[in-house]
Amino acid sequence: MQGITYKQLKEEHGLSNREIQKLDRKAQKVLGNALMMIDGCLRSDEVECEDKTGTCLIYVSMAMEMLENNFLEAVSRNIPKEELN
Repeated sequence: MQGITYKQLKEEHGLSNREIQKLDRKAQKVLGNALMMIDGCLRSDEVECEDKTGTCLIYVSMAMEMLENNFLEAVSRNIPKEELN
């Protein structure tokens, strides 16, 4: 998922300031949780070094998917139901 600006969220996707704030807060939670999982994995003595990289990449992938899903959910709320069919 590539970066998106505040201006794009407002003008191209029609999100309100409140919706952008909620989207940003969700993103902060997702990234914070991903960092905690990655940190826990890297500090773990139970996981082999080679496996840690793969596990961390899975956590990053999961976080990116969650960010994209949250974005699509926020944008789809502004699309009239008639246009969805």
